[in-house]
Amino acid sequence: MPLYDAYGRPIKTQDLTREHAAPTLTGVRTIWNETVAGGLTPTMLATVLRNAADGDHDTYLTLAEEMEERDLHYACELSKRKLAVSRLPITVESYSDASKDVEMADAVRDIVRKPGFRNLLKDMLDALGKGFSVCEIMWDRSGKRWTPAGYEWRDPHFFLFDHVSLSKIHLRDEENMAEGIDLAAYKFIRHLPRIKSGIPIRGGIARIAAWAWMCKGYTIKDWLAFAEVFGMPLRLGKYQAGASEDDKAVLRMAVANLGSDAAAIFPASMEVELVEAAKAGSTDFFQLLADYLDAQVSRGILGQTATTQGTPGKLGNEEAQKEVREDIRDDDAEQLEATLGRDLVKPFIDLNFGPQENYPEVQLRMAEKEDVVALSDSLAKLVPLGLRVEQSVIRDKLGLPDPDDDAEILTAPGGSTPASEALNRALWATIRSPLRAALNREDDIDRYADEALDEWQPVMRPLVDPIREALEASADAADFQARLAGIFENQNPESLVDSLAEALFRARLKGAENVD
Repeated sequence: MPLYDAYGRPIKTQDLTREHAAPTLTGVRTIWNETVAGGLTPTMLATVLRNAADGDHDTYLTLAEEMEERDLHYACELSKRKLAVSRLPITVESYSDASKDVEMADAVRDIVRKPGFRNLLKDMLDALGKGFSVCEIMWDRSGKRWTPAGYEWRDPHFFLFDHVSLSKIHLRDEENMAEGIDLAAYKFIRHLPRIKSGIPIRGGIARIAAWAWMCKGYTIKDWLAFAEVFGMPLRLGKYQAGASEDDKAVLRMAVANLGSDAAAIFPASMEVELVEAAKAGSTDFFQLLADYLDAQVSRGILGQTATTQGTPGKLGNEEAQKEVREDIRDDDAEQLEATLGRDLVKPFIDLNFGPQENYPEVQLRMAEKEDVVALSDSLAKLVPLGLRVEQSVIRDKLGLPDPDDDAEILTAPGGSTPASEALNRALWATIRSPLRAALNREDDIDRYADEALDEWQPVMRPLVDPIREALEASADAADFQARLAGIFENQNPESLVDSLAEALFRARLKGAENVD
């Protein structure tokens, strides 16, 4: 049966082990690119952004890379957003509990645990800044299964978008210099985050941060020029009337040496005075402007500024700021999950198990904090009343793994199990009917019933434990039915009869007290 990728293209397995997008020293996939950031002007930046939107994004990608290399603040904030996703706990969920679905999920867990998967996440998140990112899967067929031996990040300059939709990624190749060629099926993981609606190249963070980045560059340049002129005091040399040209030259040299060496010698008849320079503008102006531009970049990347520019020891309205940050993180994670499912999980499953209707899911989720005490109290009250709860759901909420078949399991005191507890409480609950017949007050009914239920374990264990043991030892329903017959013949429910009689007698007395 032929295989098709997520885009409906047939799979050629013989091409999967070949490297498709390797860089070359010359040609269309060279790693050498000219600088763009040096001497960037508003006119140049407008041209770079316009050309990128029109399909020529080479200079824009170079600028996006240089922005990370030249600006500590931009690099730091973008790194925060990437790490917020790449460091999330990684889990793999099977579609159902069916044996086939569980087997496929276990196989995906094996490739997720291998070294290099975290680096793959970081490389894919390079798309946050540039608008898209592509990694090539290095398939290994030496074992029983097709497995990814590694993932190679490919320079975004190696790719271009189709000229019609500007959304479909093609690989640059000498075979078609203008349009490029289609990416080989099952070979590439392409991540195009939807940060904003529109074509992918206009959705990168570098595009919205470029103007603030350029303005900050001008601000820092002017600030340094200001510091060079007004950062040191004016050195004023005075000479007496009638001084010779040689004396003036000595004084000029002394003043110059004070600026560079902070040391000079001159005749005693001469005088040098250090005068603080009058400031033509406030030094705070440049810092305020640079901080303002950094704050705009932080808002564009993180959605807030508290984690960057909050007052020491306080983040302001921490809950509001945290919610925005988590909202952005979770959206990035969900989009990356979809990319991994489409371009990694599906190819892996199809190659090893064949096409499936449903596939395992790689999840990047931060476990929600649970109030263990409140959850335990709720379960203790609701489960005996008949609430059915999946054990796996509770384990997930508590962060506990599923126990192995031969693992030592914790049980309630006395060896009772949830099944036997439910059976015991169900039997004991039957005392409420005779109590209601003896009493007319609802609060007394509940109180006496609860008092009777408090001692259900020692009373019911001799009756229920043999049934539970027979159930665990039975091979099938017929075997269990045969064992039950022998159990009931030997049962002696004296303790249960005594407890019921005592409870009914006490209820009768209480009822007599309330008769007028």
